[in-house]
Amino acid sequence: MIYYSRFLRIMDPFLSGPDVLNVQQKLAELGYYDGPTDSIYDCEVVDAVTRFQQENQLTADGVVGPDTWNAIGLSREAQEVTTAPYSITVDIEKKEMAVYENQQGVATYPVAVGKPTTPTPLGDWKIIQKTLNPGGPFGARWMRLNIEWGGLGLEHKYKY
Repeated sequence: MIYYSRFLRIMDPFLSGPDVLNVQQKLAELGYYDGPTDSIYDCEVVDAVTRFQQENQLTADGVVGPDTWNAIGLSREAQEVTTAPYSITVDIEKKEMAVYENQQGVATYPVAVGKPTTPTPLGDWKIIQKTLNPGGPFGARWMRLNIEWGGLGLEHKYKY
């Protein structure tokens, strides 16, 4: 399934998922957050984000948008993962993800694609992060792609 990340902000109910977990982990590494790494964007996380933003001359609003994503070190430049000789192709028409090793097909998996209001963007992207069992609606695996606006990912419902 293709999943669009949103700006992370305080909401009711609280946002949750792999993007929140990644922010919690990075803020903890940087010494801004000492709460639970539970994938929930709550008031504790907002306070940590706001402190990080203040100290890094960003708009201190507790919202994780593109500028905060980049400053916190989760941008594509900061976390590129070399996956060569592997590549992934998503066929929008067939709703299928194919995995290649050295340009040879090794596996295919069914995926969902974007809907008309949030279409799947076409392009050549790199996997910059992988998460095992991210929780919530994200299935058994989450792979963040290097999309400029903070995160687009592939999620896979089945363990492989």
